[in-house]
Amino acid sequence: MGELKNTFSWSFSAAADFDECRRRRYWSKYGMWGGWNKNTDPETKKAYQLNKMTNRWGLMGVATENTIMRVLRQHQAGNPITADEAYEQVARPLLRRCWGESKRGDWKTNPKRFCCLHGHYYGTIEDEKTAGAQITEQVKNCTRNFIEKVLPRIGNITREQELPVRTPDMGGDPENITWNGLKMYVIPDYAYRIGSAFHIHDWKAGKVKESHREQLGLYAIWAREKFRARPEDIFLYVEYLNHGQVAPFQMVAEDFEALEMRIEESVAEMSEYLVDFDREKNEPLPKEEWELAADPASCKNCSFYELCEQELKHTL
Repeated sequence: MGELKNTFSWSFSAAADFDECRRRRYWSKYGMWGGWNKNTDPETKKAYQLNKMTNRWGLMGVATENTIMRVLRQHQAGNPITADEAYEQVARPLLRRCWGESKRGDWKTNPKRFCCLHGHYYGTIEDEKTAGAQITEQVKNCTRNFIEKVLPRIGNITREQELPVRTPDMGGDPENITWNGLKMYVIPDYAYRIGSAFHIHDWKAGKVKESHREQLGLYAIWAREKFRARPEDIFLYVEYLNHGQVAPFQMVAEDFEALEMRIEESVAEMSEYLVDFDREKNEPLPKEEWELAADPASCKNCSFYELCEQELKHTL
């Protein structure tokens, strides 16, 4: 197998990280590269380990998505299950396993395989019992709302109508498209086709955010580029499961133009942090050139806080 190449790419989450903190983007894209190799330097290994870290809200989101998909699959198979049954079958084992791995520090031997939670690593979870109960109740509430309010709308969709989406857990390269020569990672939660109409849903287990519309806009570009869908045939749904609400919308030509301009501007800004602005070589400037977050208070919520801690002390 040839050596892996760190190619330039763009995604909604990468752009969000870059906008909030240039240094965070450096660590997650460049500083961690090669950290899986035994003979690499300690800083790179640490960056790789921290890049695999998640937080309890991220874990809650994964548990929710896995649970509602079990509900959907069982419904499609003609074996409907309740929210409590789905929680016991899917979410509870996942949460117990990840929580245990994180507390024991199993990730020290293999950060890619075992879960590491930000709250355990940095000691910010004050009450484990309360934190666990909150996650449990939110997953159950999201699942109940999915069964009551979402399943009636999508329950008749067959597996044959669903659009294939490569997710990170499948191994290999996740779902992506090439747009204007740019590799973009775009991973919709659930998508299907009815005739000429393309329907794309994104599951949200947390708060309502305006930025979610932009994220769904990328999925519209994905459908347009990969399946040649016409804009008027693309229907987008932000599913706020914890609130039991859905925000459906479509994009017109002006929306596509505005989003594409936003992507181009983001790519141009990211390119300024590469040697000779060369995205083909994708060689980063020294890490010191990647500025720390404008608001140092936000740094303690970042996975890479440990790597920036000493530098932050000198800036305060």
